[in-house]
Amino acid sequence: MCRIIAKEFITKDVVKLTFESKKIAELALPGQFVNISTSDNTMLLKRPISICEVKGNNIIVCFKIIGKGTQKISEKKVNDTIEVIGPLGNGFPFIKKRKLLLIGGGIGIFPLLEVAKRAYKDNELQIILAARTKDELYLQEEFKKYGKIYLLTDDGSSGYQKNPLEFLDTYEVTFDVFFACGPKILLQKLDEKYYQNKEGYLSYEERMACGIGACYGCVVGATIANGYVRVCKDGPIFPLGVLKYES
Repeated sequence: MCRIIAKEFITKDVVKLTFESKKIAELALPGQFVNISTSDNTMLLKRPISICEVKGNNIIVCFKIIGKGTQKISEKKVNDTIEVIGPLGNGFPFIKKRKLLLIGGGIGIFPLLEVAKRAYKDNELQIILAARTKDELYLQEEFKKYGKIYLLTDDGSSGYQKNPLEFLDTYEVTFDVFFACGPKILLQKLDEKYYQNKEGYLSYEERMACGIGACYGCVVGATIANGYVRVCKDGPIFPLGVLKYES
């Protein structure tokens, strides 16, 4: 059980929640996630939420309210306790002395903040934040501390009116390795484009049940040597060229 020590709404439907857990904070790697209970007996499954930031003994998560489960979690108050399992899944690799590009799309922006915090001192860091509209370009001020930022929106309300692939095709952004988190179609397109000539790592999001690989509820439409891929156990982060997508 973990105590909530801070809570705020970034937007009307996006919550930033901070809870205390020395054990999770000590073990957490950038890119991992936690499973949080809704504390509602009618909803047995915990909700997987990416770790956004680690500060001392505290874990910060940001999530969008998209259903009854996340709604229940969003209603928690400071000093309430929540049941949390984690950290779960794998993390992004640690790299040094490279030109690193981070690509975050929508809520996929959140898990990249801890990556930026840990990577910027040892790497040349560039960051693409992409969303449908300017209101979904989350945590801009936080990311500005760590590297050069490019803002992209589908509707042109902020930055470039391009998606990340169009932007990288149009503008000269040099990098050695990239980390990406966002919509599945974006990750697949990045994989197809760069797997033969770049080093990259893709962080997938999927609906999960157990969070430990037992139930096969988070299988993605891709395969590896041992069969279908479980995002919670085999991922959520995969190197380029590992996943074979079904047509």
